[in-house]
Amino acid sequence: MVRRSTDQRKCGSMAVTFRFPNDHPIDLIGFAWSPLLEAVLSLRAVVQPKRTPQHLPWARRARDLPDDLLAELRLLFRAFEPGVPSSFEVGLHGDSPTFEDELAAFRALDPAVVAHDVALGCGSSCTLMDESDAHGVAALHDPALRRRVLDAADENRHGELARLAYADPATIQRRYADALRRYWDEAFADEWQRILPRIEEEVTVGARALVTAGAPGLVRTLLPEGRWDAEQRAIVIAKDWDGSCDIAERGGMVFVPTVYGWPCVLVELQPPWPVAVFHPLRDLRAPALPHASDREIVTGFSALADETRLQIARLVSDEPRSTKELAALLSLSDSAVSRHLKILEAAGLVTGRRDGYFVLYGLVPDRIDVLGGALRGSLGLATSTSGSVPALPVSVPRAPGG
Repeated sequence: MVRRSTDQRKCGSMAVTFRFPNDHPIDLIGFAWSPLLEAVLSLRAVVQPKRTPQHLPWARRARDLPDDLLAELRLLFRAFEPGVPSSFEVGLHGDSPTFEDELAAFRALDPAVVAHDVALGCGSSCTLMDESDAHGVAALHDPALRRRVLDAADENRHGELARLAYADPATIQRRYADALRRYWDEAFADEWQRILPRIEEEVTVGARALVTAGAPGLVRTLLPEGRWDAEQRAIVIAKDWDGSCDIAERGGMVFVPTVYGWPCVLVELQPPWPVAVFHPLRDLRAPALPHASDREIVTGFSALADETRLQIARLVSDEPRSTKELAALLSLSDSAVSRHLKILEAAGLVTGRRDGYFVLYGLVPDRIDVLGGALRGSLGLATSTSGSVPALPVSVPRAPGG
C-alpha cells in the first residue's frame, strides 16, 4: 500500500527512515516515473473533485468522459484514501515503461495480490496497514486479517467493493485494467504527454543534485519534507506513521516525481514492490514563487516590448548595423538609439563588435530560441525530451511473485 500523510494530530510526530550503508549511498538511489500510477493518482480529482481543489482543472476536463466510464471509475477508485494499492506500482520494476507495458504487467499479476491490495485500500488506516505490512504477501490467505480488512472497509463504507475483490479476484483485476485502459485512451494519454516533460525535468534536476551534492543535496532539492540524518546515514521523512527500511538489503530505492500525487508525499516500503518516495514537483509546492528562469524571461521579452527596440531587432537581424545607420533609418538621434541598444544588449538579444571606426550590432538568434523555450517551459508547454533521459541507475531485484 502506497501511504499518504493523513492527520498528524491523530498519529503524533512520526517519521519514515531510509537507512543507507556507510559507503556510496548514491549508488543505491535511482529515479523513475510511472504513467500507470500517475493515471491512478489523477483519478482522485475525477471521483472526488471537492476533496482535490488543487486539481480542479483536470476534474473539469474529465467531466466529458462517457457516463458509463465515469460510473465505473467512481465505483472502483473512490475508496482509495489515504492509500493507493501497491499493485499499480508494477511499472517501477522496469526502465522508463510505457503505459502499455505497465498495464500488461498489471494484468499479469496474481489476481489474489491485486484483490488483497484493493480490499486493504477500502479499509485503510494506520493500524490496519501496519498489521498487513507485518504479514506481507502471506496475509492473502489469513482469515483473521481478512476479517479485520472487511470490518475496516465496512467502517469506511467501502465493504461492498472489498467483498467483491475477495470473492472474485480475477474479475476485479480485469475491471480495474479495463477501466484504466479506457480512461487512458479517452483522456489521460494526452495529459501524460503534457506533464511528462516536467517530470523528466524533475528527474534531471534530482540526478544532478545527487551527483554533485550526494544524498543530502538530493533531499534538499526535491524533498523539503525530509532531511538527511548524518549520524544515522539515513533519509528521514516526517509522516504521521512510523516506518524504517534498510536500503542496502532492499537493493536500492527510487524517487518518483508526481503531478497528481500533490500535495502529498507518498511512500512505499513493502516488498515485493520497490522502495519508493513519490514526491510532488517543485513548481507545484510553491507556485507563487518565481521560477529560476522567470526573471530572465521577463528581461528578454521586456526588451522587445517596445516598438522602436523591436524595429531595431528586426533591422539588425538582416545584417550588422552601426548606431549611426540605425539612427538614420529610424529618424532618431544617435543617443536614443544607443539607449535602446544597451537594453537589447543587456538582455542578450544583440551583440556588438568593432569594425574599424564603428561598432556593428547584430541579432543573437540563439537567444531568441532560448527565451522562447524558457517561456514554453515556464507555461508547461515544453517539448518532450524523453529520448535524452538516461536509464534508471537502480535495478530493484525483486518482482511481484518473485
